[in-house]
Amino acid sequence: MIPKKKILRYHEEIGFYELAVPANVIEFYRNKFNTDKKDNNLNINHDQIIYEGVKLSNSFLITDENRQTLPKAFHDLPNGTWMIECTFDSAELLSDFEKMGLTGFSVEGKFSIIGEDGKKYTVYENFRRVNKLSDLLSFEIWVHGGSTDGRGRNEHGEAHFELKEKNTRKPLGKIMMPSLEKWQQCNFNERVSLLKVQNGNDISTKDKKGMVRWLELNENENLILCHTEWNESNKYNNRTVPI
Repeated sequence: MIPKKKILRYHEEIGFYELAVPANVIEFYRNKFNTDKKDNNLNINHDQIIYEGVKLSNSFLITDENRQTLPKAFHDLPNGTWMIECTFDSAELLSDFEKMGLTGFSVEGKFSIIGEDGKKYTVYENFRRVNKLSDLLSFEIWVHGGSTDGRGRNEHGEAHFELKEKNTRKPLGKIMMPSLEKWQQCNFNERVSLLKVQNGNDISTKDKKGMVRWLELNENENLILCHTEWNESNKYNNRTVPI
């Protein structure tokens, strides 16, 4: 855990936000962790499965004194960075973990943070990776629209988000996909107003805000990815115009 490093998180009330932890807070939780730990068992992604054959063997903060004892990859990390070291019973087990693509450790716990509005929020740092928009909402979102004779989806129309009930995938309506040019001309509230459901009941403002925050992440990266998916699905379609 690196002091003041910005970490992307999602909260139901705040939406996406960047969390930065000061060095003194990291030191507090490191000391608490070292004092309170009852065992050194390891799980992955906060599930209930405990992996045998691997134990936490060290927990420390980087200082000027111990920096040179670390692998070179960590030499540029600032003082106060919390490091964890684990010992594996066998090279085979270590190889198995390396194949999983794991890159670090996560601190489980209940924390209070202060938002930009000055309000205190409770967060649970049992973080679930958010890979797609449907992870944030009570329904599924699909990129739909366009068709060709015998190729592509069997529907006509402009690019849109298809809303479907989770589990049953029952259609709930659609939201027209805004162009990047239109999107960039709008402020946050105007972007929320763009996400109006057609052919179904409108969704809550909370869900719309979640969609906006996801679509505009990293300079509208996810909106651009949706455009790319739609264009790829319709590249052989002479009835549609790329978005």
